Amino acid sequence: MDFAAAAKAALEKRANLVSELRSVEADTVLSDAEKRERVERIDTDLRAVESEARDAVERGEREAEVRNLAQRAGGLILPGQGEQRSSGRDEAAELRSIARGDLAGADFEIRTATSGTPGNAGNTYSNTFVAQVIEAMRVRSQFFGYARTLTTSSGETLEYPVKTGRPTAAQVAENVAYGKSDEAWTKTNIGAYKYGVIVEATQEIVDDSQLDILGILAQDAGEAVADKVMADLLVGTGGTKPWGWITRSTGAVNANNLAAVTADNLIDLQHSILQPYRKGAVFMTSDSAVQTLRKLKDTTGRYLWEPSLQAGKADTLLGTPVLTDPNIVTAGAGAKILAYGDPSKYLIRQVKNLRVVRSDEYGYDRDVVAFKVTWRGSGDLFDTASVKALTVTA
Repeated sequence: MDFAAAAKAALEKRANLVSELRSVEADTVLSDAEKRERVERIDTDLRAVESEARDAVERGEREAEVRNLAQRAGGLILPGQGEQRSSGRDEAAELRSIARGDLAGADFEIRTATSGTPGNAGNTYSNTFVAQVIEAMRVRSQFFGYARTLTTSSGETLEYPVKTGRPTAAQVAENVAYGKSDEAWTKTNIGAYKYGVIVEATQEIVDDSQLDILGILAQDAGEAVADKVMADLLVGTGGTKPWGWITRSTGAVNANNLAAVTADNLIDLQHSILQPYRKGAVFMTSDSAVQTLRKLKDTTGRYLWEPSLQAGKADTLLGTPVLTDPNIVTAGAGAKILAYGDPSKYLIRQVKNLRVVRSDEYGYDRDVVAFKVTWRGSGDLFDTASVKALTVTA
């Protein structure tokens, strides 16, 4: 990505908005209320493009720093490699250097490990530590690969716009003023919560470079962090947690309980959101609910559930991918047992890098070294019309 071009484009947008703002302020025809409304809208757009420009510049600076580090690392002779030179960053070598005490800690760029799913551009590099951690998180909860992800350089609270209504158009007669219909907006504050885990490795594993220490640690750390992070990103209740995607969904269809869900309920749920959202929509429920949903049939006795014939692809229900997560409840009055919507309208905000730090003292008496893995982030839904839920009443 050309971060310089992105920053320049955002700054050009800002200049146009400033010119528009000055025109509004100088307009003598507009009433004070109209001026105030337009100024507030332009000011919101200004903050958005300023944040976009700032983010592009900071990401470009980080990218340049990483390239510089990679060049410097290329000149190092790593232990056990003789005169061989590294052509780029070797995360395995860095992690082993941390284990030996040569490095105190290291940052690993999360954005270099984006998944190849539609929700994230790029490919997963399975040979990197962070890619394995993120892949473990994605496998633990498929939602991670579908939602939109924003990486920030610091953890301050973000004011992010939330769309709560759409404009409507009307027929306009000749020589008659157009009707006014604005989109409805509010905002949400997206903070940054810290999640982490400590995993251990024996000194024997550290000393033997032939063992897959990265695979061992990445699998354990990724799954441990994912269990907690994904629970909050799906069913978090705000306040001291992120707002979960399921939590933010609004009820559209009711059933007495899971066993009472019908094919008609699913069709009604699909049509409870607008067609543009259905293009990228998924069903999401608990894995324990799948057994019931797989038995649903149409009027001809044909199962609505279609198993995927391709590895890595989700099964479908009524032609729509089905994702599962154990944090979604399946019973209880008012429980949202099945969600349908576009996960890309949910923003996962992650701060900087995945941080890995080594400690000798933590397991000194057992001759183990400990690795602390930290992830900071949060999330919230930024288009409230994009997801609906099927709730149970009993």
